Formats: sequence, structure tokens, C-alpha cells
Amino acid sequence: MPGKSRSPVLHLVVCGTGAAAELAPFITACQNLCWQVHVITTPEAAAREDHARLADLTRHPVRPDERAEALHPLPPADAFAVAPASFDLVNKWAYGFNDSLALRLLNEATAVGLPVVAVPAPEPALARHPAFAESLERLRHWGVIVTAPAVGHPGPWEAAARVVSTWTRFARVPTQPTAERASDAEDLATQPG
Repeated sequence: MPGKSRSPVLHLVVCGTGAAAELAPFITACQNLCWQVHVITTPEAAAREDHARLADLTRHPVRPDERAEALHPLPPADAFAVAPASFDLVNKWAYGFNDSLALRLLNEATAVGLPVVAVPAPEPALARHPAFAESLERLRHWGVIVTAPAVGHPGPWEAAARVVSTWTRFARVPTQPTAERASDAEDLATQPG
């Protein structure tokens, strides 16, 4: 129907890390900005996350794998958030692995230039691994906005919500963000919480 607008859609990729317990305020912040939030879990998160709680919060089914997408097709995304982003997911994504629904969607989003924000949450010892730092840098180079790591305080989650808020004004524009908008969003992501 011409002229009918819809709420922008955020695909939220959730990895199986302890930081996932902090998702509720982030989801609520995005919903308060009028985003529809659809959760896609990685295979590791599928067994760990409380899908019923996330489905109640988002009012949409949680997609843990390809079969769930076939049963409940995802609407097209206006943007992506990867929160929390595990060591494994970041490294696989940075090198184009495509072995799960979450990675396939992230690779497609990266390829077409959709806005993406990532909240890294690796195990403390793995956060210092050279491959992880290199992978984060690759993602930044491709336009992914990477916040500070989620380490038990709300700063990175608040930064990710601020980035999503900058996208809200442009969510219905089907083009890649301009360098100025991307720079503004990245500045917000790197500011202390």
C-alpha cells in the first residue's frame, strides 16, 4: 500500500556468552526507538538462551537455525546488531565462514552494506588473542561499528543503543550509510558509557 510506513527491522544476532543475560535493556531501548527486533541465535547460543523469554520480549519467534526461518520467515532487515559477539563468531564472520543462519545473514548484510553494530564479548583470555583483534579490525574496515567489549557493565550496550538511535532517522533509506553518518555512529560507539 503506497505511503504506508512500517517500523524498521533490526536483526539481533545473539551468541552464547554470559553477556547475553544483559540483552533485555538493549532490546527494550531499540523497541523504544520503534524498531522491530528479531533474534537470531548462533548454534552455541541456541542451547543456552531462554528462547521463550526472548520471544516474549521481542514478540517474535527466536530463530536458532535454518529450519526456524523456513517456518517463520524473517522480514528484511534495515540493520543488524551482534550482541554479544563471541570470539568464534567474530573470527568466522571476519573470514567469510557461512556455516550457520547467523553467519549467513551477517555475511549478506556486510556484502550489501547494511548498518551493523557489534558488541564483542569474548572470554577474557581470548580477548587478547591476535586473531580476535585482527578480526575486529577487518570488520571495522568493512564498516561494522564495534563498541568496547561487554565486560559486566552497561557501557557497551548503551553505546550500541545510541548507534541504533542514529540509524532510526535513516532506517527507511535503502542505501548504505554515508561516511558522515557512519563516522557519527562510530564516535557514539566509542564514547564511554
